[in-house]
Amino acid sequence: MGSFARDLSLGLSQSLASLSPLILESPPPSTAPSTSNLAAASAPHAAPSPSQKQVDERLASLKSTLAKVDPSGKKLLSAARLSSLAEREFPPFQGLSDVPLTAQVESVEFLLCAQLSIATYGIVVGQLIEEAGQLGQEDEYWAKLEADRWATSLYLLQTGPSRVISLLSTSVRRLRAITTSSLHSATPSQSLLSLSTFRHALPPSVLLSTIFPHLAHPAAAQPISHQLYASDASTQTVEKSYYRQTRKVLFLTLSPLVLTRQEVAKRRADIKAARETLAEQIGTLTLSATSAAGLKTVLSDSGEDSTLEDLKNGTWETLRLLDRVLSHDSPSMTPTPPSRPADLAHSLQHLLQRTLQSHSTTFAATLDALERPSPFTRAWPYLLAVPLSVYLVGQSVYSSRETLRRYANTASETVRGFVVDWVLEPVRKILDTIRHGDDGAMALMGKESLRSDLESLERMVVDFGRDEHKLSEDQLRELAEKVRVGDLTSVLRVWEKDIKSPLRSAVSGSLIRTLLIQVQKVKVDVALAMDGIEKMLRSQQLTFGFVGVAPSLIVLFGLGQWLQSLFRRDGGKKNARDVRRRNWATMRHLDALLSPRPSSAATSTSPAQTQGFLLLELTALRTYAESRYFPTTDTQLVDAFLEDVRSLENSGTEADKDRGPSGCGKSVLLKCLAHLLVYPTGTLRLSGQTPLELGVPLWRSKVLYLPQRPALLPGTPSEFWDTLRAFKSRKGREAELGDPWKISAEWGIAPALFEQTWGSLSGGEGQRIALAVALALKPTVLLLDDDPDKTWPHVSSSATSKARRAESTDLPCS
Repeated sequence: MGSFARDLSLGLSQSLASLSPLILESPPPSTAPSTSNLAAASAPHAAPSPSQKQVDERLASLKSTLAKVDPSGKKLLSAARLSSLAEREFPPFQGLSDVPLTAQVESVEFLLCAQLSIATYGIVVGQLIEEAGQLGQEDEYWAKLEADRWATSLYLLQTGPSRVISLLSTSVRRLRAITTSSLHSATPSQSLLSLSTFRHALPPSVLLSTIFPHLAHPAAAQPISHQLYASDASTQTVEKSYYRQTRKVLFLTLSPLVLTRQEVAKRRADIKAARETLAEQIGTLTLSATSAAGLKTVLSDSGEDSTLEDLKNGTWETLRLLDRVLSHDSPSMTPTPPSRPADLAHSLQHLLQRTLQSHSTTFAATLDALERPSPFTRAWPYLLAVPLSVYLVGQSVYSSRETLRRYANTASETVRGFVVDWVLEPVRKILDTIRHGDDGAMALMGKESLRSDLESLERMVVDFGRDEHKLSEDQLRELAEKVRVGDLTSVLRVWEKDIKSPLRSAVSGSLIRTLLIQVQKVKVDVALAMDGIEKMLRSQQLTFGFVGVAPSLIVLFGLGQWLQSLFRRDGGKKNARDVRRRNWATMRHLDALLSPRPSSAATSTSPAQTQGFLLLELTALRTYAESRYFPTTDTQLVDAFLEDVRSLENSGTEADKDRGPSGCGKSVLLKCLAHLLVYPTGTLRLSGQTPLELGVPLWRSKVLYLPQRPALLPGTPSEFWDTLRAFKSRKGREAELGDPWKISAEWGIAPALFEQTWGSLSGGEGQRIALAVALALKPTVLLLDDDPDKTWPHVSSSATSKARRAESTDLPCS
């Protein structure tokens, strides 16, 4: 899983790796040995010159440690691991052993110190972001508690024992102080059996502030001795007045539930203040590291001329920045950098072991005071109710054991019947149908019934023709063929003739025989119809089987989903809704951070704090994109989303960086002009109106920014164009818009490409279609991230004349 701190460390480390050969191969200030070695050589007991073997071993050890510090792994190294690596290479209290062996060794040691500083920088930024995330999770818990009365009441019940214990402890302490007050003054000792003693030891102010600590105020926080040894008259007067006020507040206006909600609100306010402090520190680290002479400045694009001295100074400035942020503006490092790499490494160890540890301890104490109650505190009401519930349920079960046994047997038979008759048996029949095909059990009549009836009809007609009409064998065979195809014309003619004289035909037997032949014919026709129906049913037998088993499978699926939701740790759909709600709030906060504020606003925050909150919200979006709750599993869309997040992160950290002609942050300036990024200072105006006066949506519709490489969008360009036209800022201007199909046709783009997905288009096709869409929107200002003649050489000059090019020579960069 990626993170901003890891990406930041990785980028700085890669920049240092690319500049390392230039720094190491740069000529030293003089050909003489290093200053450190000259000082060591002039010492009274100077060590002998190192051998080549010692130099090689030292270089090998340093390079091995450099490889271990590489931040390209999945996770950053821990502070303890970094400290151990630094201590192994630069042990403390070594005296002359700390002096580098040669100038080359000294250069590699400074390089290692720089890499360790980069890793430490990433660790500190990552830890601050993680701490802010923990506070954010606690704030979500208290926000849910504050919004729900039942949850607030349950919280009051859960924390009741701890409040009672605190009250008893305070009462005992104050009573002990009152009863022993006679040992320190001439006042007589007070009896524990006196009601006035208890009223004096536990006045309403102390009672309330003990049960609800958020009500504590400076007057209530005075030492007990100050309250005990005050003059009796003044004490009684103040106490009586305060009793009356407290009674009014307690019994007329407030309730325990209201006080609990105030306590929750106080905790949320403290969490907000703590997060603002962390955001200020994160913003200071990311912004000051660029503006100061830190490693980010040394390793910038213009760092090809950096020397070893620049690297040393940049490393020291980075450590001083970390020390100043973690020490809350009480730094312990001097502005002058040390001369030896060992001293630099020892300062880094002190930062990791002392300063960072002290910050972690302070934050742990802050989090302990603001975090939700412990799991046992939240669970004790349920645990206490379990024995009583078990007893009551057990008693009820025992008294109704016969009825429950009958219900259990009925339920068991029902479940067994459902599983066997509605699941297993239909599935077995489906498998038999698939295995045996037309030989299955489904049948409306016997397999030989139709054939026997047809042969009987054939024999009856042939015998009738032989007996009554004396037909020859050839005629009989022809008659049999006609009967097989259902042709009984000859028999029907005899029937029509006999029916004219029925009595005579009945006596001769011809009428009865023709009548019986027709009855047999009807029987054969019925058998044929039943055979057709049977074949149709057999052809749909598999469909009927699936239709029969489908309701039971649906019931089983719903039951399985319900059981799965009971045992899922993530809370199922409810948690998914909470995740979407949180990320919706994150997007709203991002929009507020990136939107302009009046310079005279009373609630305006510092640029560092704004930058810190921006990185915190982007970290939340990173986590969302890498979770399973992200709306799509398409890796291309996920990567494009993460790339946009990284672009905002990198642009924010470079917001104060100097900009020049090419490759030096021009995209940041253009995004600020399009009002896609926050800018700490300065004012934008279009036709005399600022974005706040014009409205941010309308400003963004008039000032369009087109990146050099358009982001991978969902859907097709045609759908994207329909979405842009439907924006509220373009309502009523549909007739003014251009035709992107016509514009792109000049550049060889076929209309059919607008119906393909963005991911299926080539890079050039996507760029041309994106530019055509931007021109068709007819903005007042179109900002292109690069020179169209270079990026889009296939675009005609007639089309590009419609756009105002954002080149380094056209826009002032300062």
